[in-house]
Amino acid sequence: MTALPVPLRPLTAAEYAGLPEDSDHDYELQDGQVIMSAKPIPDHQNAVGELYVQLRPQIPQNLKVLLDVDLDMELAPPTQPGTVRVPDLAVVAISGMTSLDFLSDVVRLQKPFRAADLMRAIEAARGSRRQATNIVGAAG
Repeated sequence: MTALPVPLRPLTAAEYAGLPEDSDHDYELQDGQVIMSAKPIPDHQNAVGELYVQLRPQIPQNLKVLLDVDLDMELAPPTQPGTVRVPDLAVVAISGMTSLDFLSDVVRLQKPFRAADLMRAIEAARGSRRQATNIVGAAG
């Protein structure tokens, strides 16, 4: 388990992308504040996986279905506190490059996908398990 460092100030989307991974929790960024939630339960993961299997063969070649990826909502300039969401499934445009080039560029540059690339975001409802969401970090 890797502990997420508590930021002392609101983060930009780029700063958020540079934070270390934490395999025990899910994180998003809301107006510069890091939001932590519990990992989804197995039934939720199964439902999302089944939906992915159904969607993938129906998606045109210029689009890609991705699981659990950071998405910069681009609600603020890059130098301002940002908002990054992590939908269960995201359908993104990969115009102008192969899907392999597109994905390796995102991984290499450690940056979230941009809202401008998003065609659809899909969230599966979480089951009956109570989900506690905590704000981690400085108050804006």
